[in-house]
Amino acid sequence: MREFFDENILKKIKDLESGVSEVKNFLSNRECEEVLNYLRNLSNKSSGKSQLVEREESTKIFFNFEQSIILKNIKKKIQEVIGEFYVNDFQPHIITSRYPLRLHADTGKNPNDVIYKNVIIPLEIVYLENNNLKPPNTIIFKNKWHNQSALFTKFANNNYDFIIKDKFGDFVDILNIKDFYEHIVDLFEVEISYDNKTFFVDDKFKKYIKYLADSKRYNLRTDKHIINNIEFDKKDYETYMSHQPYEDCMSLEIDKVIKWEIGKLVYWDRCRIHSSDNFLKNGVVQKTTMALFTSKTKF
Repeated sequence: MREFFDENILKKIKDLESGVSEVKNFLSNRECEEVLNYLRNLSNKSSGKSQLVEREESTKIFFNFEQSIILKNIKKKIQEVIGEFYVNDFQPHIITSRYPLRLHADTGKNPNDVIYKNVIIPLEIVYLENNNLKPPNTIIFKNKWHNQSALFTKFANNNYDFIIKDKFGDFVDILNIKDFYEHIVDLFEVEISYDNKTFFVDDKFKKYIKYLADSKRYNLRTDKHIINNIEFDKKDYETYMSHQPYEDCMSLEIDKVIKWEIGKLVYWDRCRIHSSDNFLKNGVVQKTTMALFTSKTKF
């Protein structure tokens, strides 16, 4: 794969790289609740101040730090830790995940952007009742990716993979949502089998699948992260990565496992490959974090 960043930009990016860092109790529980309530209320009111992207596996609410005192103060606090930053190609947001995020890197799509840090602040964890309250984790790998934003998978022949729910409410990875839509477009009020899973097709379901089929995916799909035949540690795979095919984890080596704590600031270099763990195994129903992809240049 050809170089994405030119030589001078890549040197600036590498000069800024510093690993993975955590600041516990960065925000109080009250501050986390204030942010969640503020942004969720805005999205419910459709006020135009926030943008909502709703899918079965996740919900994103985008925002601008300048739109409220709460958010301005959080940006100021973050800059006191990581230094001045800009946000260019992907707006700050909170994301509620109901299915684990897979292997990816948030390097953006602008080859002239001096990318800096990924930043997350966990805001909420929802558990099943009577669970042992084992928190979710973010897995940061030693492996770096100096190319455009990507999701890493051996099944990289198209850009149409989506996570949807089957008839029983279980999440299913559909590798080609356009092909799936072609199978259901002329059906109504009927059960079908697709890849050994059962789906109930009604008008609402078809409209949702059509919406996904027409969506433009942000991340490149690639297997170019696999650079050797070194197998991923099988114990680590079963502990953290069982939501993703084992073959996708070839060549990878874990650097840090970041345990989610409400209000903790976590940041790492945007070139780092990272992933959710399979939090569903531990009785976590959903989790919400503030996320931003920072840069040292402004466009």
